[in-house]
Amino acid sequence: MVIGNGGRSALFSTVRERKGAFLDDPSDKPPCRGCSSYLMEPYIKCAECGPPPFFLCLQCFTRGFEYKKHQSDHTYEIMTSDFPVLDPSWTAQEEMALLEAVMDCGFGNWQDVANQMCTKTKEECEKHYMKHFINNPLFASTLLNLKQAEEAKTADTAIPFLCKCLPVSVRDT
Repeated sequence: MVIGNGGRSALFSTVRERKGAFLDDPSDKPPCRGCSSYLMEPYIKCAECGPPPFFLCLQCFTRGFEYKKHQSDHTYEIMTSDFPVLDPSWTAQEEMALLEAVMDCGFGNWQDVANQMCTKTKEECEKHYMKHFINNPLFASTLLNLKQAEEAKTADTAIPFLCKCLPVSVRDT
């Protein structure tokens, strides 16, 4: 989403109120170019500067931070994963958190998955995961192909090979 240069303070207060119950990992992103703090979603990417990309935290953005060629009147993008992907009631950030929680806690351990996510119940986690990742024809066919490939690797099958034995010469002594 590319946005013009107006409405900074309104954007900041609205976004601060809409933050989810869980936080993304700040070490996954480069630091803010203004204050060097870790970037937390949402953050700002200048649409005119770069490469490398010019990222700002919301605080530096609302103060109109400028540096070298970057000007506060540049167009910008709001970087966030606060949008639906597979289901309107689940954000992209929650989808990723669900997949990470299932990997961490194990498939079927829905109470621990929900505890790790903080934003959904165990029933919501199980229902969503089963609907979109297990019973989804797109993912199911991919999982089936992976399972078949794994079984083919471990199958007890004979591997033919050709061996030619050379005669052993006996020396007369």
